[in-house]
Amino acid sequence: MKVIKVLNNSLVLTADDDNREVIVMGKGIGFNSKTGDEINPAAIEKVYVVQEGQKGRDYLRLIETAPTEHIEIVQMILSEANRQLNGNINEQIFFTLADHVSFAIERHHKGITIQNRLLFEVKRFYPREFAVGLQALAYINQRLNIQLPEEEAGNIAFHLVNGQTEVQNMEHTLLAVKMLKDIFNIIKYHFRLNIDTDSLNYARFLVHMQFFIQRMLDGKQMTSKADFLFAQMMAEYPHAYRGALLIRDYVKNLLQMEMSNDELLYLMIHLTRITDQPEA
Repeated sequence: MKVIKVLNNSLVLTADDDNREVIVMGKGIGFNSKTGDEINPAAIEKVYVVQEGQKGRDYLRLIETAPTEHIEIVQMILSEANRQLNGNINEQIFFTLADHVSFAIERHHKGITIQNRLLFEVKRFYPREFAVGLQALAYINQRLNIQLPEEEAGNIAFHLVNGQTEVQNMEHTLLAVKMLKDIFNIIKYHFRLNIDTDSLNYARFLVHMQFFIQRMLDGKQMTSKADFLFAQMMAEYPHAYRGALLIRDYVKNLLQMEMSNDELLYLMIHLTRITDQPEA
């Protein structure tokens, strides 16, 4: 790899073996480097592929023009997020997160505040990502001597959630949070239940719902042909079955998608657990 352009002391624009533009990161990798220099492979810590088209060019321009401090903040956030979230963050959110953080800081300096209307939901449904977001917020505020609001921790958490999906799509991430909120409201009013969010069954159900919603958004459903078990659950737990049907109708109206009986079955199993919560 040869240097195309030095972006800062730790970021260099180059091209990979497939002739795609990539940004490589490494401590001091850009220091005293110039166009045409060979890059030491041992110095490369991360590789970010630059998207093709206008969006990729816009992100590249952002990385070039953003203050070095902003880029270093984003690198720290991603490093800490990968450490705390089991290395599941797709490094490609580097660009979208850098765009967001830089713009949030710019808005703050202009006195512009934008409310995060899903802050409560991201706290409730993605507590690990929100915890990383809070740490990132504290780091930004301390390093830049500013006071970004708590909403920004929620916004950073959204990017981290998005970075753990198979296809990075912020619209899907926001829709997933809305669906979680709506489905839990369906459960609350159908079962006349205030769910114990500290229970083990709630934690299990939340994980199931996160994967369930991701499958719905990706158009992929479970199919195991467990017809006998489905019929048995439907007969033994009619209230859970009716609750699952309400969720099915909600998904159908929102996504124009018919849910499989296997998805209904697993919903029923979790609904019977969460509506009878002995475990804590």
